[in-house]
Amino acid sequence: MSALASSDEMIDRSGRIRTAWVPVMEAVRDIGHDELARRSAALNRQMRLAAPFGAAPTRHYDPLPAPLTPLEFSWLEAGLIQRAQLLSAALEDLYGPQTLLRDGSLPPALVFANPHFLRSLHTREKLGFPRLTFYAADVIRGPDGRFQVLRDHTGVIPGLGHALSLRRMASSTVPELFRTGGLRSLRPVREMLVDHLQRSAQGGVVAVLSAGASSPAQTQDAMDDALLARALGVLLIEPGDLATRNGGLHMKTLSGLLPVASLIRGLSGIDLDPLEQGGRPGAGIPGAFGAIRSGALNMLNAPGSALMEAAEFAEYIEPLFQRMLGAAPLLAKASGDPVTSASRAPFVNGTNLVSTPILFRLYAWHDGTTWQVLPGGLGFGLEQNNAAQGIAVTGMKDLWILDADEPHLISGATHSDTPKRTQFLAAAHLPSRVADNLFWLGRSVERLESASRLLMLALPRLESGTSLPRDLAERGLIAKCLAQAGLLPADLAGGALSGRQLRGALARRKPITGQLKEVARLINAASERLSPSMLATVRFALNQATESLPNEETALPSMLSFAATFAGIAAENMSRDGGWLFLEMGRRLERAETLAESLAILLNAPPERLEPGMALGIELADSVLSYDLRHAGILAPGPVLSMLLADIGNPRSLAYQFIVLRNCLQHLGAEDDAESLKQLQQEAVNLSGETTGLAKPLAAIAARLRLLSDHVHRRFFSLLPEAHQLEDELELEAAQ
Repeated sequence: MSALASSDEMIDRSGRIRTAWVPVMEAVRDIGHDELARRSAALNRQMRLAAPFGAAPTRHYDPLPAPLTPLEFSWLEAGLIQRAQLLSAALEDLYGPQTLLRDGSLPPALVFANPHFLRSLHTREKLGFPRLTFYAADVIRGPDGRFQVLRDHTGVIPGLGHALSLRRMASSTVPELFRTGGLRSLRPVREMLVDHLQRSAQGGVVAVLSAGASSPAQTQDAMDDALLARALGVLLIEPGDLATRNGGLHMKTLSGLLPVASLIRGLSGIDLDPLEQGGRPGAGIPGAFGAIRSGALNMLNAPGSALMEAAEFAEYIEPLFQRMLGAAPLLAKASGDPVTSASRAPFVNGTNLVSTPILFRLYAWHDGTTWQVLPGGLGFGLEQNNAAQGIAVTGMKDLWILDADEPHLISGATHSDTPKRTQFLAAAHLPSRVADNLFWLGRSVERLESASRLLMLALPRLESGTSLPRDLAERGLIAKCLAQAGLLPADLAGGALSGRQLRGALARRKPITGQLKEVARLINAASERLSPSMLATVRFALNQATESLPNEETALPSMLSFAATFAGIAAENMSRDGGWLFLEMGRRLERAETLAESLAILLNAPPERLEPGMALGIELADSVLSYDLRHAGILAPGPVLSMLLADIGNPRSLAYQFIVLRNCLQHLGAEDDAESLKQLQQEAVNLSGETTGLAKPLAAIAARLRLLSDHVHRRFFSLLPEAHQLEDELELEAAQ
């Protein structure tokens, strides 16, 4: 390829805009710099919405692409394939016969001292899959116009999720850039990759293994893992979702342990298997290396592949091209300071375009026969960093490969050779960690709502200061309900509670603040199961509720507004699969338990003294309007109990909660638990005809709901066997 005369990506030596950049700059001229700044802000907002785990991206996303001509890409493609072949062969040798160490091509002292060389994965025979399946290279265009390799990525491949997703995000914010056409699509290569992964898994589970976002430094990596899983249509899991059984790796799902066939690795291999690497037992996946060695698990890339990224190996890699491939490297290794030697490209900075040194990151993957190069990638702005690493990447943009005049023929699976795939049942394949988070998210939101309703009911009554018998009775009942809900110390519930005392307790204990923090934590933990628009709406309402603090009294309407927003989003936006079932089940369990406990307190009186408790119960259940329309506001035990306990049309009655819970459990195959709810519903209906002795049966219903919650946790989340007596074990042994 002939060298270019200038190191500017957009302007040639004569000062004219290069052909590849002409349509881009024409679109910029038509949009205008002010509007382009707004589009840039919109793209970054859209990417923040796609970020899981409650953390915002740490990089700026640039709406302008970095286009490359077909000739430039063909040169890069050949160079990447050559480097991938070499590094793959070197890895297979270092973890196999080690001829490179014996003949001195690579110094043994450097290899064995490197923390990424994992001795336990040194095998006599090759693994059942290539140790290097994904490869990426950071490339710059030097002052002479030729491309140079700055760094190889052979371990965890950074940014692949962004490379497959950023173009789709940008097309909705800057559609003018895409109207000229002439751009190679990522879809054919992505579909070939998906097809290869499914074929290699032979109908088993394929997933992206992520370390999560436990720290701000991991935010970008966790976001990239989530985008990659979405782009490939596979599961996103964490080490805690996995367990080793019988030599294989299994995912803990609602249906039990599900064998995992292939994992795209998104975390370092150094601490992957604490059983063999001496790591912390609670981190990593004990037994993962054994599953890899036995061929039960394909891990892409194999642990230990990051060895070839080590900077100290750079001077030894280049001579290996001639020795192992019989040819000189097509892409030379970069030398000097990349910030000063790299070509420059325009990045949007407010209403201006700033010329910034650019790094190109391109991706390749092995399809079992040969290497395929993604016709796209990422461009990163470079800047000087005062830290030891010398340079830092800032803005991120899409890398365009312009299309040649001749058509590209992409070969893939024929129609007659479609791989067989197992039926995907969302509820059964839902990781138990995700189901657990959604279940407790539903409970926490409902707990926040019920606490807010109780406080809004309590504060005006406790401040009335009247001493009428009915008012005194109401205040006593409210104090007991507040203590039951954990909003008031138990020692204050027995006496004459005042509004000042309640405010003081709220100021000291801050129960609403604690509940709000727990809701925020669970929303972040379950964010992978919420779409970007759902997540944005929920977080906006949550931020409004949070900003209304620290005055918990005035913040109560904001809490109810958030709860209503959350319930509406769940009802109208979530598909009725496993995720929604557990979210709904958590909400209904919490609402039923809270209602039963509250009514056990409010209705603990003889029939002639039930009126204060009945009025409070109707108000706590937000059923005042319905009751007034049906019964003209006349309180009587029969109608009140019927509405609160047995009315299947009232979404806040006990019977309604039991019906919804029963339907959820039936969809999950828990017929025995569903049958117990049918019995509870009948007991609630029977209680609606009573007027005395209601406290104990209602407290018993609340206790049975707590047992049901424990049973759900044991059955779906912890996957523990049923508890049984010693006599049962002896009988089982005798039967065997």
